[in-house]
Amino acid sequence: MNRRTLLTRIVQGFSITGLGFVTYPFLKAWVPSFGQDLGLEIDVSELAPGESKIVHWLGRNLHVIRRTNETIASLTSAEQPLKDPESLESAQPIFATNAYRSLRADIFVGFSNCTHLGCDVVKQDKGFKCPCHQSDYDAAGRVVEGAAAPLNLEVPNYRYISGNLLKLEPSDASDA
Repeated sequence: MNRRTLLTRIVQGFSITGLGFVTYPFLKAWVPSFGQDLGLEIDVSELAPGESKIVHWLGRNLHVIRRTNETIASLTSAEQPLKDPESLESAQPIFATNAYRSLRADIFVGFSNCTHLGCDVVKQDKGFKCPCHQSDYDAAGRVVEGAAAPLNLEVPNYRYISGNLLKLEPSDASDA
């Protein structure tokens, strides 16, 4: 082996090693970690009736709302015509196929993306409104008849760890 071949192999070795060091962080970011817990715990004890907060989870915003007794009563009455009142067409866990679309009647958790074009909806007194195309949703995230949005707001998979502490969990294919 002559000197030129030896130097070429050394440069190639350093180049491959450097390329490995440069690509490792990118590959690590793209491949999900199977041992990582993607859940998020939310304490709802500080929310008074009628109050809400926005939580950022898995790259999306969620509305967490403590409903008032009047709001809970209005969800069971048919005040306005809804596109999908039984939430049969909506993306949600099985536990959310009720009039409240939640585990508890007083707490609503839902993604804030409008199902029309993905704009962030704004909370109002009687529900939500999409500022982009004026789609209206009731307090359970059900879309009102005549709105541009085709489906109800998406409800994430979650469970209560204790009385006022809920944990958001990534959905499995079996949950939908």
